[in-house]
Amino acid sequence: MADELIIDSHVHLATEAWVEGALGPYRASVEEYFRRRILVRSVEAMAAEYEGAGMVGILLGWDAERASGRPAIPNDLIAAICRRFGDQFVGFGSVDPLRPNAVAELERFPDLGLTGLKVHPTMQAFDPSSDEVMPFFEAAARLQLRIITHAGMSAIGAGRPGGQGLRIDLARPALFDRVAAQFPGVPVMLAHIGAPWEAETIAMALHKSNVYVDISGWKAKYLPASFLREARGRLRNQVCFGSDYPMFDPQEHLSEVRGLDLGTEVNDALMRHNAQRFLGLPHGGGSHGGGPPGSPPL
Repeated sequence: MADELIIDSHVHLATEAWVEGALGPYRASVEEYFRRRILVRSVEAMAAEYEGAGMVGILLGWDAERASGRPAIPNDLIAAICRRFGDQFVGFGSVDPLRPNAVAELERFPDLGLTGLKVHPTMQAFDPSSDEVMPFFEAAARLQLRIITHAGMSAIGAGRPGGQGLRIDLARPALFDRVAAQFPGVPVMLAHIGAPWEAETIAMALHKSNVYVDISGWKAKYLPASFLREARGRLRNQVCFGSDYPMFDPQEHLSEVRGLDLGTEVNDALMRHNAQRFLGLPHGGGSHGGGPPGSPPL
């Protein structure tokens, strides 16, 4: 893929399997929180949308069945989509760290061609700083997987009594600091700027060069001034564009981010170069330099 393509670092599967299956009873809370109807789309429609937008999306898996009772998205499906639409999507599988076969499932990722791992401490109900999950993240490091983690507030369950039983405190950015420290060779992306704990996110990224941040799920005009200041300055090489598709329209979100007037150099870093670095790719495109065997080229 060409170097000028935008990289959307946070893309969910918009098919019935995720919207009506994995989300299911949580869907209404998400739609009310974002004040936007989630439209079910085919994989073909998703790929066409990203191709038309001149974007590559990091397509995220989903495995929260143990904690939520909702069906997981098979990692084989994410891998198959990325093989079929390799010019549009890079695959990040998902594994619940507390599944009995969690490490064995992770070990399948290189053969599947999955570049990284997506986890969601709130939906998967685990503490990222606990001794219990360190062997799982050690396996991810051994397999040279990148990690994207949900961080901070969750639209899922928002506005409901007890948040539909979901704990957002498990997604505090600082709880992932142990993983980032213990495995310095593993790039870790904190999604959604980790708000309302964005100060923790900023501190982690300033302290650890392997920590990245994405702005997915945020209308550009609401991004905190303290975060934007660091994105323009000390964190200009660690902040990545992300939409949270299908909750956000990627082209609309991109237009709003460009309206922040961050400057050409910062925009280029935010929209492509930082995500290339996170994925282990050379800035000039070409073959995938840091992912598992079989990972699609950018």
